[in-house]
Amino acid sequence: MLYDNRILIQKQEQEQSDREVGTLASTVSSGDGREHLFNRARHQAATITGLESFDTPTLEAVERRRLQLWLIALMLLGILATAVVSLGFVGWFETPDWVSRRQLQVGLVVIVGLFAVYALEKELQLRNLARLLVQEKVLTATLTHRLSMSELLLEAAKTMNQDLAIDEVLDTILRCAREILAGHDGSIMLVQGGQRLKVVCVSGPSAAEGMCLEIGEGVAGRVAATGEAVLISGTLSQPDRKTPVKDGHSPQSALSVPLIHRGDLLGVLNINAQTGVSYTEHELRALKVFGEQAATAIANAQLYETQRLRTSQAVFESLHDSLTNLPNRNFFLQRVENALEHEHLEGEQLALLFVDVDAFKRVNDHLGHAAGDEALRLFADRLHSCLSPDDTVARMGGDEFAVLLKGVSSEAEALATARRVLTAVSGSFDLHGTEVTLSASIGVALLDLQMTGSELMRFADAALHVAKSEHRGTVELFDPSMDEVAKEFLDLQTRLPQALARGELEVYFQPIVDMRDGKVVNLEALVRWHHPTRGLLPASTFVGVAESDGLLVEIDRWVLERACERLQTVDNTTPELGLHVNLSARSLLDPEIVKTVSECLASREIEPTRLTLEVTERATLRRIDTAKQNLNRLKSSGIQIALDDFGTGYSSLSYLHELPVDTLKIDRVFVQSLATSSDATALIEAILRLGQSLKLRVIAEGIERSRVAETLQGLGCRFGQGALYGKAVPWEELSSV
Repeated sequence: MLYDNRILIQKQEQEQSDREVGTLASTVSSGDGREHLFNRARHQAATITGLESFDTPTLEAVERRRLQLWLIALMLLGILATAVVSLGFVGWFETPDWVSRRQLQVGLVVIVGLFAVYALEKELQLRNLARLLVQEKVLTATLTHRLSMSELLLEAAKTMNQDLAIDEVLDTILRCAREILAGHDGSIMLVQGGQRLKVVCVSGPSAAEGMCLEIGEGVAGRVAATGEAVLISGTLSQPDRKTPVKDGHSPQSALSVPLIHRGDLLGVLNINAQTGVSYTEHELRALKVFGEQAATAIANAQLYETQRLRTSQAVFESLHDSLTNLPNRNFFLQRVENALEHEHLEGEQLALLFVDVDAFKRVNDHLGHAAGDEALRLFADRLHSCLSPDDTVARMGGDEFAVLLKGVSSEAEALATARRVLTAVSGSFDLHGTEVTLSASIGVALLDLQMTGSELMRFADAALHVAKSEHRGTVELFDPSMDEVAKEFLDLQTRLPQALARGELEVYFQPIVDMRDGKVVNLEALVRWHHPTRGLLPASTFVGVAESDGLLVEIDRWVLERACERLQTVDNTTPELGLHVNLSARSLLDPEIVKTVSECLASREIEPTRLTLEVTERATLRRIDTAKQNLNRLKSSGIQIALDDFGTGYSSLSYLHELPVDTLKIDRVFVQSLATSSDATALIEAILRLGQSLKLRVIAEGIERSRVAETLQGLGCRFGQGALYGKAVPWEELSSV
């Protein structure tokens, strides 16, 4: 009675399978087709019974039924025994005419015997069922105990911060189930992408390795779709399987249970029996309980794996640059410190390279930050690819990179490597279809036994500063004098942003005179910095810092406004006095420069013709088209243009006739060389002739001696500027205005 439901289902499935086999067999006309169709028939003939189809009572219910059976049996036996005895010894009991007292006694004895046989048979059935249920409990306890040990291992690994991969957890779960159920092989399939199952772990010679199924497809897919554990009885042949069955084993029985954690399907656990072994619903029930706990272990392992990966990713991101994936400054400094310790142990020599992309800001300014990011990625790739695996490359921030070279034998080797790096990273870069040429400057520092990592990095940075400030696109090796220069640069870089707000900057004025009579015709506005510790600093000391920090445009605007305010105060006394103001390359290329200058003059009611903007050759040659456009717009408003430091450039002569220039200023280097160099005399004479032919005014700078002034006048130079005629002084100290 306990198995009637299951037997009925199996009979129905078997009858359906037999009908399908008959149908398939009747349609076969060839040998190959017959074999294929009969394989399919055998596959369909195997019974697949869900756990809910079994009506197996609990062990407690079986024991109660055994007790009830014996009580009923004893009662009936007692009644029947009493009846038999009564027939033999009670005289007043009369039997019917058609049966004798003897026959009635025999009949009762037979009934007693039959009932005893029935009671014994039922007891044996219940006892066997109880034994199976006890074995089921033992099996379940064994499985869950083994799984508990695995979970303890996982927790111990977490506690000790050890990596326990989810593959190890899956392997332990599957191995436990296979060993305890004496399975031939087994597999665990996990849900991938929400719609398919993939075999991620196998034990034994399983043919399921690498298999993928859609949910609902095949036995495992059915288990995943319904969430019901199933028992497979019979051979499940799968003719469409591409993977051959290992060792030729075709299981006669198998178990498949879902792995569900808190209502979420994680996967399916499959166990195939050994040859000749048939699993029952008891193994299925035990494996189902095991699967519930295994799902919890898998979910915990997945959660731990996810947390570990997130932690690893967070650690990686904290130590690497997000744009280039190179180590960042903190990670690089750790590498340097570790390398220094290793050097002391092994006797290696280390070299540090600081690499900076020259004029990188123009890429961002002209092409946008997306192109700038792409340029940095490409630059980092070139830098990384030209070095050995033992070297460390890092992005220190912005457009600055660092390289740690190990095993360097000498300064010459370090410099040779730096020059090789310089060649590799310099050149053309394709930025989303726009070709840009980039170069780099490199500072090199070699390890000294007394150095710390921070000092080594500071020295390399000092060498880089020299390479950038003196000759961009070169390699400089650190020497001690550079450290003082770097410290001064850092001091200026730290204090300059607040110098304007603190009122530390001041505009000085130097006269430009007509050397024939010494009359002041113009004043050049020059910025000075009253440094709190270093005293009065000329613009040449800090203009490089201002340019690198993006402060030069703001300082240019401030100088222009202060100078125009001073000029406005002498309009009534000297209305013909002109004003010269220097304009940096960055200000010249500023799209708002024309508007800024025009508004400054208009607000102070100064005629534009009284203002001369001085630009250098380098400024005009940097983005020549934009420079020409802005200069023409300034010129059209009446403002005068002077080309400062003329003669120090190398290619501006070819553009001079295109630029709206009114004045040429001869650089002080050539003027001060007049007394000692015939070449300087010839050059100045050529500049004067050039100015005369182009109808340009020529001003000689840096005149300090009267003999030089006389020579210049003899060559035909009319206007001069220098200490001979007056140094740059505050407005209040100008005696000639």
